[in-house]
Amino acid sequence: MIKFFRKIRYNLMEKNLPSGQAGKTGKYLKYAIGEIILVVIGILIALQLNNYKENEKLNDTRQKYYLQLLEDLHKDIQFSNNIINRLQIDRQAYNNYLEHFNNTELKPMEVYNELMALNILSSTIDFNSSTIESLRSSGELILFPLEIRSKLIDLLRMQEATLKIVADNDGGKSDLLMNLGLVRGASTLVNRLHNKPELKAYLNIEQNLPQIILGLEAAHKWKDISEKNTIHNLNEVIENIESIIDMIESEMKNN
Repeated sequence: MIKFFRKIRYNLMEKNLPSGQAGKTGKYLKYAIGEIILVVIGILIALQLNNYKENEKLNDTRQKYYLQLLEDLHKDIQFSNNIINRLQIDRQAYNNYLEHFNNTELKPMEVYNELMALNILSSTIDFNSSTIESLRSSGELILFPLEIRSKLIDLLRMQEATLKIVADNDGGKSDLLMNLGLVRGASTLVNRLHNKPELKAYLNIEQNLPQIILGLEAAHKWKDISEKNTIHNLNEVIENIESIIDMIESEMKNN
């Protein structure tokens, strides 16, 4: 490209070349100015090519991160929906117990057995946030448009808040179950005592049945309230994720 400009400059200079010393001076002056212009043009072209390559490199990196994010986000939606379904099954079982309790005259041992049949265990919740956290810690979130960056940070905060709430709620329920264990023993102890009449008579767990029923009622009510909040939070997380997926897919199509 520079050779092409140089040839044009040389031809123009030859056509307009004056005679004598003034011509030589003008020739050298034009030559020097022409060389400077060619150097400047060459530098600008090189910078433009370099910027183009850098932009292409950044765009490739951005596209790779988009793909990683989409994979993580789709997994989070699937995981969150699975957890919601599991929690809703537990909530329905608890509601069935309440309906049966309210509409039937149950004996104390029947109440105990029905409470024991409910799932008291909590579901483990985790999110695929490693890509977002890596982008945030490395500073590469700057590669993305401002709206997507803000949405990703909001999502990360929402997920962290959800995990903290779940952990706090599990802690409260665990305290109730720990106190319950002092008057009931392990949850399987009552059944294991059927073939041990002497030990059963000695422990006389039945005398603690009022405290046991009250403890189970409190633990399951705590679990009911906690899991309703978790379902609400997970639905908000899913809604946020879906909006981010739409934004990323739109960006990928435009690029």
